[in-house]
Amino acid sequence: MVQNRTLNYVYLIPIFLFIGLVADGVVTNIFSPYLLDNSVVFVPRIMLLLFVVFTLFFPKQPLFLYALLFGMMYDSYYIGILGIYVTALASCIYLLKRSQKFISSAPIMVFIVYILSVCYVEIFVFGTYSLLGLASIPFATFLSTRLGPAVLLNLFILIILYYPLRKLSQWMYSV
Repeated sequence: MVQNRTLNYVYLIPIFLFIGLVADGVVTNIFSPYLLDNSVVFVPRIMLLLFVVFTLFFPKQPLFLYALLFGMMYDSYYIGILGIYVTALASCIYLLKRSQKFISSAPIMVFIVYILSVCYVEIFVFGTYSLLGLASIPFATFLSTRLGPAVLLNLFILIILYYPLRKLSQWMYSV
């Protein structure tokens, strides 16, 4: 983690998070014939990717507050039930921030933390929907039709976006 240098262009963090919020919906809409099959559901989590990467690369930024704000925006725009993604994103970022001193920003750690974050958010949302009576599939079916494909898709997205995000973070720390 880079903690001793000054972070420039701090205003870009919420801009990129908003782009990630929009990109989640755009990717789903453009690729919906491929992502929403009858048997499996691929769910892109680009905004979560940005939250995880920014939390690891910019440890002193108020990303927990951004998680509350963007979770509310996500809920109001995509879901219609306020509070589910607010709680999922905020608790995920909170746990990540609390464990940050044990996590480096090495590429393999970013990959592991992101995959664990996707699993956490997906299971949290599924559990909440189950408690509210909005999801009626068994947990084993959820694992095979939603969580597994979501992890694979998001791992693919991370492989594509890791290097540009790493370069962005280096540029934001440059003088």
